[in-house]
Amino acid sequence: MSNEDTANGEPRSQTRIQSVSRAVDLLIAVAESSTGETAKSLADRFELSLPTTYHLLTTLWAEGLISKDSQRVFQIGPRAEIIAQAVQRADAVPPAHRAALHQLVSETSETTYLGAWRGGTVKVLETAEGAHAVRVVGLNDAYAADDLHARASGKLLLAFSSPEVRAETLSRLKLRRLTPHTITRRADLIAELDRIREQGLSYDREEFQLGVSCISAPIRRNGDVVACLTVSSPMQRFPHVESAILAALDRAVATAEER
Repeated sequence: MSNEDTANGEPRSQTRIQSVSRAVDLLIAVAESSTGETAKSLADRFELSLPTTYHLLTTLWAEGLISKDSQRVFQIGPRAEIIAQAVQRADAVPPAHRAALHQLVSETSETTYLGAWRGGTVKVLETAEGAHAVRVVGLNDAYAADDLHARASGKLLLAFSSPEVRAETLSRLKLRRLTPHTITRRADLIAELDRIREQGLSYDREEFQLGVSCISAPIRRNGDVVACLTVSSPMQRFPHVESAILAALDRAVATAEER
């Protein structure tokens, strides 16, 4: 059953197949277990009937995504490696993007980041520290995925994502206050995303971490934003180097897009 709804003024698909969702939950639970799982343990955890749980597990086993031993303990299967390899390929940094990242740090002497959408959120794929390095605490943590509203890269990639992805992300995003400058009202964030699409740049002015400002610029391929370059600078130095950073970002983006 499917219908269309709206979230924050944008269309959002509500299509959901319960059996697929349950099978995914079971697959992830088996993958996370170091000793394996039984049908009974999974049925209890996910509050499913034992026959339903066993039917789902048998289907995953038949497809090679999980395996089972003589004691009917399920573990991750050989075909799941295909998914793992795909994730590793997705995280691979294109040579042109890496060249642009290191060009940027060379020209600015500031910490730079390469970010992209991965696994439903914005992930830092690579970092380069400059002579004036400033480390943004928590940026590479898994929990940073909850703070797209406070990160220059998060706001930029969210602004240029599809309306469906943007609406779905906004519907689940927790706008927690990280500093006194963090955007915490959904309407303000939506207005900020509109400005980013118009300007083609995103700023974080002490929104993620006090004392640190960032600028993020998009990398496009065939007109679509596929990644972004971000420069971080201490707030006290930022006003004096902002124009130089913007010029360096333009050159680095050109490097990433031309090669």
